[in-house]
Amino acid sequence: MKKIIFTLISLLILIPLSAQSLSELTPDQIEMYKKYKEQTSSVSTNSVKEEVPKDRAMSQESTNKGYNKEDNYELKDNDTKGLTKKQVELRDSLNTKKIKSPVLEIFGSHLFSNQDLTFEPKLNIPTPPNYILGTYDEMIIDITGLYEANYRAKVSPDGFIRIPAVGLVKVSGQTIVAASSNIKNRLSKIYTGVSSGETQIRISLGNIRSIRITVVGEAVRPGSYTLPSLATAFNALYACGGPGKMGSMRDIKVIRHGKVIADIDMYRFLIDGMVKDNFSLQDEDVIKIEPYQNRVTIKGAVKHVAIFEAIKGEKLKDLIRFAGGFTEDANKTNITVFRLTNREKTVVDVRESEIESFGIASGDVYTVTKTYDIFDNRVDITGSIYRPGAYALEPGLTVKQLIAKADGVMEDAYLNMATIIRKKENQIPEILSFNLGEVLYGISPDILLQKDDSVRISNLFDFREKEMVSIWGAVKRPGTYKLIENITIKDLIFKAKGFKEMASTDSVELIRIIKDPQMLKETDVKTIVKKFKLDKNLNFKDGEGDFLLQNGDQVIVRTIPGYEDIRMVRVDGEVLQPGKYNIINKTERISDLVRRAGGFTNYAYPLGAYLIRYEKTSGVENILKQKMVDNAKRQLESKSTNEIDANLLKETGSDNIEDVKEKLSGTKSLDQILDSEGIVGINLKEIMKHPGGSQDFYMEEGDVIYVPRELQTVRVLGEVLFPTYVGYEKGLSLRDYVSSAGGFSNRAQRSRTFVLYANGTAKSTSSFLGIRNYPQVRPGSHIVVPEKPTELKDKMSTAETVSILGSLATVATLIYSVLR
Repeated sequence: MKKIIFTLISLLILIPLSAQSLSELTPDQIEMYKKYKEQTSSVSTNSVKEEVPKDRAMSQESTNKGYNKEDNYELKDNDTKGLTKKQVELRDSLNTKKIKSPVLEIFGSHLFSNQDLTFEPKLNIPTPPNYILGTYDEMIIDITGLYEANYRAKVSPDGFIRIPAVGLVKVSGQTIVAASSNIKNRLSKIYTGVSSGETQIRISLGNIRSIRITVVGEAVRPGSYTLPSLATAFNALYACGGPGKMGSMRDIKVIRHGKVIADIDMYRFLIDGMVKDNFSLQDEDVIKIEPYQNRVTIKGAVKHVAIFEAIKGEKLKDLIRFAGGFTEDANKTNITVFRLTNREKTVVDVRESEIESFGIASGDVYTVTKTYDIFDNRVDITGSIYRPGAYALEPGLTVKQLIAKADGVMEDAYLNMATIIRKKENQIPEILSFNLGEVLYGISPDILLQKDDSVRISNLFDFREKEMVSIWGAVKRPGTYKLIENITIKDLIFKAKGFKEMASTDSVELIRIIKDPQMLKETDVKTIVKKFKLDKNLNFKDGEGDFLLQNGDQVIVRTIPGYEDIRMVRVDGEVLQPGKYNIINKTERISDLVRRAGGFTNYAYPLGAYLIRYEKTSGVENILKQKMVDNAKRQLESKSTNEIDANLLKETGSDNIEDVKEKLSGTKSLDQILDSEGIVGINLKEIMKHPGGSQDFYMEEGDVIYVPRELQTVRVLGEVLFPTYVGYEKGLSLRDYVSSAGGFSNRAQRSRTFVLYANGTAKSTSSFLGIRNYPQVRPGSHIVVPEKPTELKDKMSTAETVSILGSLATVATLIYSVLR
C-alpha cells in the first residue's frame, strides 16, 4: 500500500513537469526535476554496469573517456531530436571549430591554373626563319618594281604551290627561307630585273595550318589537341592543364617520329626565366609527362613555402634557391629535417656548414625556424626622458650612464623615485625602486644594469591631481580650463574670449569650495561666494580682477536682468498676413497673434485650427516615460495580463507573447507609441469671441498656429470594411459615415470608437444603460474604429495534450485499483 501511495505522489509531481516547458518552471520545480533525473540516471547506470562483462565494461569506459575530449566532441548534424534552438546552434559552432591545416601547393602548379596567365601562340609576329612549311599553309608572293603582281598560294597535300606563269613549286618540308629562295629563282626566269633589284619579290606567310599534338602521361587533361603550327611545347602544356598531381615538372619529353628530341625542365623557366626548352612543335608530336621521382617540402622562414621536385644530384642549397632563399628572420644555424625510413620517420639536424653538401631524399620535410624574439644585450628606458627607447647593454653600464645616453631627464621628471623592472633567472619579473635624484647627484651609489632591464622615470605631473577651473554664463567661450599657477579671474575671462554683449559685469560671482578641515567642522557652509565688479570692455585697472584662482573654482557671469533673446512663432493657413512673428511680451496670447496677422480670410475654418507646440521634454518627464515603458515590459514578462493593445502587436509584427517580449527588450515599440505629436487642440472660434479666456493660451517660442480652409470630407479608418473618405453632410451621424465605409468589421471594438477633430481634439463614445452615444461629426473629422485586443496564449501542442491525458488515465486507473 505504501509503494502505491508513493507511486501516486511521484506521478502527481511529474505530470505538471512534463506538461510544462522548461521556460515556465519555477526554480523549485527545476531543482526537483534535476534531482529526479540524477537518481534515474544513476540507477540505470548501475544496472547496466552489473549486466556488462568486465572486459566490455573496460572498453566502454575508454570509449566514454575519448568521447569527453573536446577535440573529439561532435554532435551529429541530423540528430536534432529533443534539442532546443540554442543547443543546435551550440552544436553547429562546435562542429565548425575544427581547424584545418593549410594545404601546401606544388611549386609551379599555379602557372597552369592561373586564369589571368595564358600561353596562346602569337600569330601576329614575323614568320620565324626556321618555320617548316606544311600542308594548308598559305604563302603570299608580292612582286613590285617593273612588274606589279600579288599571289596567294596554299600548300597542297602533295606539298606544292601553284604560281601563275611558273607552275608547281615544291615547298613542303622546307623552311620559309629555303622555300623563298627557291621561289625567287623560279620567278627570276619570268620577271626581268630581279637580279638588278629593279624588280623586288617579297614572300611571307599568310594563314597558317593547324597541327595535331598528343599529350600523354601524368597530365591534368591528357589527349589530342589541335593547335596553330606556330605553337610551342609551353602552349601544349597550358592547353592540357599542365602536369597533374603525380606529374613531373622537371621531366617532360617531346617525342617526334618515335625519338625524344627535347627534355623540358619547367624549373629553368620558373626560377631562372630561361625559355630555351620552349621548342616549336610539329604535326603529330607527342608530349609525355613523366611521374615525379622526388618531392620534398620546405616550410618556415623561407620566401616560398611549397612542395618542390628534386632531381638526382641536387642538394639542400638548390632547394633553398628554389624557395627564393631565406627570409630576413630565418635561423640558418640549424634546419630540421623529417625523413622517411623503411619503417618509420627520423629527424635530422642540418648545420649551416652542411647545407651545400646535404643530399635530398624523397618525402623530406625541411623546417626553417625563425630567430628568437629576444635580445642578448638590450635595456630600455621610458618616461620623462628626452630620448626614450632601447639601448645596447655595454659592459659596466649603469643607470646614470644610460640616462646620459638618452640625453638626460626632462625638467618635469620626478626625482624622488624611479623603478627598474628586472627579470630573474626564471624570467619572473621583479621591481627595484631607487631615489633617482640621489643617484644623479652622487649621494647614493649608481646601479649596475642587467640584460632586459627596463628603467621607468615618472613625470612630476603623474603624482598631481588634475587641477581645473571653469567659467560659465555670458562669456563667448564658456567651459573648463586647466589651472595654471598664478591664474586670476582676469586671465580666465581672457581665455573665455571676453564678455557677451548682454553680460552683467557688475556682479561676477566666484564660487570656491571650502577645503579647510577646521572651517568645515565649525560651519555647515561648504562653499564661499565672492562677487566682483569688472569692466565689460576688458579695460581692467591695476588690481582689478587680479584675484588668484584655486583648483575647482567656478566663475559665473550672469546676463542683464530681464534680458531675453528674440522668440519667434508662426501663423500659417487662412489668415490675411501669414508668416513669422516675434513674441512681444510674456502675456501675448493666441488671439493677439491672430489679430496681428490681420484676422481670418473668407475661406477660413476656425473650428479646424490647431496649435503645434515643439516643447522639449524635461529630465523628469523622460524618467517618467521610461518608467512607463519598463512597467509595460515587466507586465508582459510576468504575464500578469493576457491582453495587449493591437497597436503594440502591429509594432512588433507578431502575435506570440515570447516574440513581443523579445522585441520590447530592444529600443523599439512602446517608446515610439508614447511619443507625443505636439499638437494642441484649440477652439479658435471661441478664443476669438472671448479673448483672454482659459483656452486662449500664452504663446511659446516655436509655436505654430495653423488655420485651415473649410474642409468638406470626413475620413473613416480602422476596423471598417472599406476605409475611405466620405463627403461631409450636415445632420449625418457617426453610424451613417461608418455605413458609407462598409460598416464595422468583425474585429471592430465599437464601444471604443472615437472622433479626431480637425483641431486636434478627440471625443470618445459614451454609453448609458448599454446604449451607445457616438460623438458628433464635423467637417475634416477622422472617425477611428479600434481593433479588439488580441489575447496572447502559449498554446499547448497536440503531443503535450496527449501526454497529459494519458497520464491522467494512468492515475485514474491506479486510484480505481487502490479503491477496489
